[in-house]
Amino acid sequence: MSKHIILMLAAICGCIPLRAAALPPEKLLPNDTVLVVTAPDWAKARMFLTNLPYARLWQDPAIKPFKDKFMDKFTAEVVAPAERNFKIKFPDYQALAQGQVTFALIPAGAPDNAGIHFAHILIVDTKDRSAQLKSNLADIQKKWADAGRPMKSQKLRDLPFTTLIVSPDDLSWDKIFQKAKPAEADDAAGKPPPKNVELTIGQSDSLLIVGDSTEAIEKVLSRQAGGLAAPLDEQADFQADFAARLRNSPAYAWANTRALLDSLARPPAGASEDSAAEAAVRAATVNTMLRILGLGDVTSASFSYQSSPGGVTAQFFMRIPEGKRQGLLKAFAPEPKDANPPSFVPADAVKFWRWRVDIPHGWTQLESTLNEQNPMLMAAANSYLNTAGKDKDKNYDLKAELLANMGDDIIGYDKLPNGSTLAELKSAPSIFLIGSPNPEKLAAAVKVGLSLVSGSSGGIKDREFLGRTISTLTTTPAPGSAASAFSFSASGGYLAMSADAGILEEFLRSSDSKAKKLDETAGLAEAAQIVGGTGTGWFGYDNQSQNMRPVFNVVRKQPLTLSDILGTPQQALSAVGAGDTAANLREWADFSLLPSFDAISKYFYYSVYAGGFSPEGFTLKIFAPTPPGLR
Repeated sequence: MSKHIILMLAAICGCIPLRAAALPPEKLLPNDTVLVVTAPDWAKARMFLTNLPYARLWQDPAIKPFKDKFMDKFTAEVVAPAERNFKIKFPDYQALAQGQVTFALIPAGAPDNAGIHFAHILIVDTKDRSAQLKSNLADIQKKWADAGRPMKSQKLRDLPFTTLIVSPDDLSWDKIFQKAKPAEADDAAGKPPPKNVELTIGQSDSLLIVGDSTEAIEKVLSRQAGGLAAPLDEQADFQADFAARLRNSPAYAWANTRALLDSLARPPAGASEDSAAEAAVRAATVNTMLRILGLGDVTSASFSYQSSPGGVTAQFFMRIPEGKRQGLLKAFAPEPKDANPPSFVPADAVKFWRWRVDIPHGWTQLESTLNEQNPMLMAAANSYLNTAGKDKDKNYDLKAELLANMGDDIIGYDKLPNGSTLAELKSAPSIFLIGSPNPEKLAAAVKVGLSLVSGSSGGIKDREFLGRTISTLTTTPAPGSAASAFSFSASGGYLAMSADAGILEEFLRSSDSKAKKLDETAGLAEAAQIVGGTGTGWFGYDNQSQNMRPVFNVVRKQPLTLSDILGTPQQALSAVGAGDTAANLREWADFSLLPSFDAISKYFYYSVYAGGFSPEGFTLKIFAPTPPGLR
């Protein structure tokens, strides 16, 4: 018996698989891909995701009443209509994902639907369930044909694909979240109706491929067949990012930021002259803002998750070479200095952050950028700075006084709210501190800078507290609204500012306090090391186990509107057609069904983060230790 017959028999018996494994996303996607969001191995990603504390919370019986109502509404308003419109049953597809699940954007050179910048591609590897996939796709075709819905069949690289022609109404969320405005008052009245959407769906070996551009699908099929077109992993920035931080992640997102922005700056293929002109104006505005922010030369960005000892780490990376940094990104980049919580930060602070930045240098960089990109804005700022204080001393230079007395340290921390109402939740005590070589002089300069405002608000009032001066500016923004106060004082190398007198006074007497300090929190030093330590110049802490308690107490007892959640005035929501969304929100998410926080507190703990620059770009790492109750 020849070796060929032996190999064939072994394959039939399952010893050697006949079907080659599907290419991973970095090999399957073309190198002009501008965005990829993927779980390279869905089984591993699902295990990772379902073990996260919040995923385990969603499965807790205590959440069941809230969850059941939400899921019933989701099924009735989203799943059922989608199943009717697309002639499918989602349970038939839920178990098909066995390998990668990948979504990508690919530039639309000659798209099937004119007027779009990017083609959308979804790839699902079903592995050994390809026969079930084939059956499901045949069922879709039959049901679509039986219903008389428009579709067309075609061959892409000798493989059968079906294009389903979908009305925009079948994809509209307006049926779920009703607009406040009646249809006849819609801003789109008089405009041509939106075009139908064409979704092309098919199977190649074990892969389910769905897209809105046959050209983009053919690029993927070419890569799968070993075509000569370069894959994504030969794109230089992706190659570097993948090797450094994406390779072993159960799920990640990567964007070719430069190509993405360049594509958006150009009119989409097939756009009308008017649309092209509007796109050019938008692109110019966006480019100006990007240059001011310093994001115009970012070449790539990525976000990934990793399991870490004792918790989960997330990492955001923005690739921007050191020599190309400009704007705000360059002006206020953190310096690699100690960002530990100082000894005056109390252990009951629920949020803390520290940012080591050379403020005078940053201001100089900011001035340079604004003078180049928006000189009128900089002129307005300098006009204010040049006016303040001149009424008492014509030689007074507020800008010079401010910059000469600002250092390289900015700190903020929050404490729990003083009560249990929504208003008290929104106004929880927080304090902001600026390091200074001479905080008393800095306080005096701030007082001069506020003089123009204080003149119409009753002036700034001073009072003594433990030998230090607390200055307070009280303002009434509009008739009928509550007065607000802003206080500041100098102490211990910092200018401290807060809208809450209690936390400011606590800071001023912190040197005499024997209370526990934040930097004594168990496990904090070890958690900080996982995100790169506290020497990167930017470090933060968020205690969810404490700051979520008052949130639960409020949302369980007080009906919330969308305006409450977003912090957006109701008038603004109505203006954009979201006025009725609040009522629908309450139908979906009935927070009164949530349990007491004590019943689910074991799912909450704290997280830390640290950010800083390297020659390649900016990295932000976040680490969430596993809550003790889940270990």
